Amino acid sequence: MSAMNLKYAVLALLLGGTAHAVEPMVPYDNFNPTESNPPRATKVRGIDAARWTSQESGSRQQAIRELAFTRLRLLSRSNTGAGRYGLRFTQPSAVTAIEAKVRVNNARSTGCAAPGVGVSQGAAELSGHFFNAAVPSRASAKDDITASIRIVSRSTDPLGSQDLRVEALIERCRDASCTGRSSLFTSDLGPVHQGEQARLRVQWDAVNDRFVFQRDSQPEVYGAYTVTDTHVPGIANKELVVTHALPSCGSGTPSPLGYVNAYFHDVLVNQSAAPAP
Repeated sequence: MSAMNLKYAVLALLLGGTAHAVEPMVPYDNFNPTESNPPRATKVRGIDAARWTSQESGSRQQAIRELAFTRLRLLSRSNTGAGRYGLRFTQPSAVTAIEAKVRVNNARSTGCAAPGVGVSQGAAELSGHFFNAAVPSRASAKDDITASIRIVSRSTDPLGSQDLRVEALIERCRDASCTGRSSLFTSDLGPVHQGEQARLRVQWDAVNDRFVFQRDSQPEVYGAYTVTDTHVPGIANKELVVTHALPSCGSGTPSPLGYVNAYFHDVLVNQSAAPAP
């Protein structure tokens, strides 16, 4: 390598770049039956079963999953436990990147009446199980590595605030259902107002042992990991979901609340996961 080329290579590494380029992003679904992007061979009304399957776990007292014009609307409300509600990609193993425009119209999280008992949270997420860091077991998420980019509401937010947070995170599942998780990486990507749209992306860059996160046109954020990434995940879900995680409050006290009403549209994936026409 020449001295000049070596200089540029070192500069690229210092700036976070590499010689390897992750796959380009391509359209997956814009939820528009009239002007579908990418085009479909036949018009599909409603949620396309060839591209999406339902995701439902945990407790919810109210839930909505529907198309609203050219957007997907997901809503969940709960007073107990944890849950995930939304859509999964039908071919998750091919998906190594997810991008979508997300707008949380309303979100509210309240904790227990007694202080210090626990924090309630609700979120709208692009997330997935990307690989397993040990020896995967069929239908078990234990040791799966998940990555998510999300818009979050917490009970610790200032009272009356309309600001939510955009966050990126990498986690390791501690049990078969991935109820318990260990954090490998977190990054705060700044505030977003309720009703404000944000374009979010999470992408696995396996060659460089990291995930790439991006909000709108802000600089990419790199989440590096040091665990083994050569095994497929035990549960290969990739999904668009609204979630909640609520503490257990004492009897006779007001229940906590996790409420999220969010819209997703213009979904993109990595090029090799492009859907069939």
